[in-house]
Amino acid sequence: MGRKVRDIFAADALAPDRISNLADDSYIADLASAVAGKLGGKVGIAPRVFLKKLVADVLDRIDQHPDFDPRAHYALTVSDTELTPVEREAAAASNVDDIELTV
Repeated sequence: MGRKVRDIFAADALAPDRISNLADDSYIADLASAVAGKLGGKVGIAPRVFLKKLVADVLDRIDQHPDFDPRAHYALTVSDTELTPVEREAAAASNVDDIELTV
């Protein structure tokens, strides 16, 4: 998913080659793993946060700032305020039985 978003973003970017080079497949995979790790390894709650970080924090910066290198200049942070209540609960849960669902 991250690679597809990167490719779509690069198609209309000012610096498509920089985006392709700096946000290569390896970086996309590393960012996805880092986001999932920040959320307690719960991959199911990571896609929205991952895409937000990828587009706003990485791809936009690569496109807008010629000196920006995400591997050197970007440290992933995920604050509670960026998460929905459901995502915060899921990230904090130690196993799936700890997640409260309303039925």
